[in-house]
Amino acid sequence: MLLLHGAAAGAWVWEQGFSDRLNELGFTTASFTFRRIGRGGGPAGLEDFLAETRAALAALRAALGQPALLVAHSLGGLVAQRLLGEPSVTGAALLAPVPPGGLWWSNMRLAFTDPYLWGDVARMSGPIGKAPMGELAAGLFGGLTPEQAAPFLLHLGGESRTALLEAQGPQPVSPHVLHRKPVLVLGGERDRLIAADALARCAAWHGTVPQFMPGTGHLMMLDASWPEVADRIATWARGLPEPAP
Repeated sequence: MLLLHGAAAGAWVWEQGFSDRLNELGFTTASFTFRRIGRGGGPAGLEDFLAETRAALAALRAALGQPALLVAHSLGGLVAQRLLGEPSVTGAALLAPVPPGGLWWSNMRLAFTDPYLWGDVARMSGPIGKAPMGELAAGLFGGLTPEQAAPFLLHLGGESRTALLEAQGPQPVSPHVLHRKPVLVLGGERDRLIAADALARCAAWHGTVPQFMPGTGHLMMLDASWPEVADRIATWARGLPEPAP
């Protein structure tokens, strides 16, 4: 499994217990942090994230002799969806993913229905450790108190504005009828960033239906119920056919 983090985060989100649990359940996991500086020296775009992920997939295939299953969150979930048609990918477990139609609708809805949270989220492209605390704890977590969430919020920030801007619009994501890969779409029951209807559209694009984790917010791999999220992914993955070398 190759684990892809979401916006303003890093590989550290998987290292608070989530990847260890998947390892204990019998899966080999790897993760990396997207570089926010692109190949041309400017802010990274989605193509840069795709190139990094392809390189990581190639390294895993060289080391293990088989393609990988992607486990991807939010913006990382959009990267994963754009790679589903490639032979180095066997499928994807998507956690609160950006849907193929992009973030524009979710962004607009959040701006009108929860402008304070929208403002705090918009500032997470600022320096790491400077994310505002006002609405983020309740906006990103469903089962943690603000005090429990605070150490995680201190690690957020630094996202590329270019990548975020590109993610607003519709994306070149192949539908299930073309990529024919298994996809699990998991949402947080208390997610205030990616709403249930966005998850439903994403799942329908990939020929499935979304599943929702009770009491969980947007940062599903860090929330109080993260072990149940990891177990759900493991149970689903065990039911998949063995990948070809």
